[in-house]
Amino acid sequence: MRALATGPRVALAADARRDAHHRVAREVAAAAAPRRHVVGARRDAHARSPGPSARWPPPRGFATGPPGVASAPPAVVRASASDAPDRGPGFGLGSRALDASRLDARGRVPVGARTVILGIETSCDDTGAAVVTGDGRVLGEALASQGEIHARWGGVVPNLAREAHESAIDDVVARALAAANVSPEKLSAVAVTVGPGLSMCLRVGVVKAQDLCHQHGLPIVPVHHMEAHALVARVGDGETANESNESNESNDDDDDALGRAPFPFLALLVSGGHNQLILARGVGEYRVLGGALDDALGEAYDKTARLLGLDVGGGGGPALEALARRGDPKAYRFPVPLRRRKDCDFSYAGLKTAVRLAIERDLGKPADGDAFARARGLSDDDKGSSASEGDAEDPSFSAEETARRDAVRADIAASFQAAAVKHLEERTRRAIAWARESLANDTKPEPSGNLSCVVVAGGVASNATVRATLGAVASEAGLPLVLPPPRWCTDNGVMVAWAGVERFALGLAEEAPSAEQVSTPTEEEPSRKTRREVPLLPRWPLGTKDARATGEVKSSKTARIAPPLRGVSG
Repeated sequence: MRALATGPRVALAADARRDAHHRVAREVAAAAAPRRHVVGARRDAHARSPGPSARWPPPRGFATGPPGVASAPPAVVRASASDAPDRGPGFGLGSRALDASRLDARGRVPVGARTVILGIETSCDDTGAAVVTGDGRVLGEALASQGEIHARWGGVVPNLAREAHESAIDDVVARALAAANVSPEKLSAVAVTVGPGLSMCLRVGVVKAQDLCHQHGLPIVPVHHMEAHALVARVGDGETANESNESNESNDDDDDALGRAPFPFLALLVSGGHNQLILARGVGEYRVLGGALDDALGEAYDKTARLLGLDVGGGGGPALEALARRGDPKAYRFPVPLRRRKDCDFSYAGLKTAVRLAIERDLGKPADGDAFARARGLSDDDKGSSASEGDAEDPSFSAEETARRDAVRADIAASFQAAAVKHLEERTRRAIAWARESLANDTKPEPSGNLSCVVVAGGVASNATVRATLGAVASEAGLPLVLPPPRWCTDNGVMVAWAGVERFALGLAEEAPSAEQVSTPTEEEPSRKTRREVPLLPRWPLGTKDARATGEVKSSKTARIAPPLRGVSG
């Protein structure tokens, strides 16, 4: 997930500021009340609370109450008239909880080599789909990137992203199925990202998944985008699609059979919109040890790349990493963030500001304050052109000046990366100690065991410097570092399909949507909106916060934040 494109800020009048203040206060108050997501209920991103007289219990797959510090998991409730456990997460994507005929004596779905799940990802600016088996073989995958579409804007433009998803989704899914040589009716289920992400982009994938499931009678599995990033490290490696395993029994108790990262593990999730350190005890069981207080690392990479005038068509991170290889990481002494705070939270806003000031000082600040255009050497007529057109220099610069400016830009890039990765290193080292302390003090009836490894996932995990630095940190702690292949670090369908495998095995899915759920309202139905209502979770915490973590303070707005993701125990 890349950073969003931003425009100029507009100052609010006094009355508008007061209105905004009161609105935030109302949203904070409203968020304090637990929200319940009801199958079939009307909502945009989240269902409003049905009130005390409603008969629906809190849905499985959520923690009860408002998001906050970690607390004891709530008791599992009974949801149906037959007093059977509610197997569905309660998102309303499907028609009902999984049928009892799909479940074994433990209340789980047998998953193995013959289980085939399609994953669909459209949370931001990449349209991805993949077909994965229950034993971790990737049968086929396809991806449509939007890098060139958003390059001229310096970030993701939501409307353009939605249009690109709508244009690409059918072809991407068809290519993934064709590569896997699997027809839709042969699928075991369809997994789809429902949050967090951009609502208008998430909607495209969810609609496609619902249509496929309804047409072919397939279960639908809602997936958390960041959980998918964490779990992709558990996809089996070394096997090919031609290798067969006749067993179709669940291997839930054998983590080695499921992949390379046995639970419990520490995961560092780094992307354009997220920066988190989590202790993963099991599927849906996460303790957030630290998060971003302002900018995530991927966002800081993207913004710094734009300030340096780089071609961001393929992403600001890869462009800056390439430039940094030519620079001196000690040329600028940029501050390593939060060194006086002995926690696991992240902050990159101050570092980004220090970089901007260095660019303005050493590359010149134009009269209109456009450091981006000045760094690239663009004239006034060129400032509205695409950022992917390259590093065209102003003719007023001599060859010697152009060479000097290139060297300065490379030194700034290298020095920024050194400080940014040092921040990751220090936080990850502390998080390992915190995770081990949490596991040692585990009071659960079945302790999770010792920390098995460190997982680094998300778009920034493909950065070579990040990989080398965190490999040293993990080795120092006596732990293996598990890294997904670079193509699975950025948003992709494989991670969603595999997260779907793991959640489907636990019964965290729903039966195919009903005809009413997938129908498009018509003009003859004035009581209904002209667009299908789709349940989405654009603001969805991954897990409960550790009491030692500060938590996210980037925005004071807490309205429409879903309760944290939970697993079977939730």
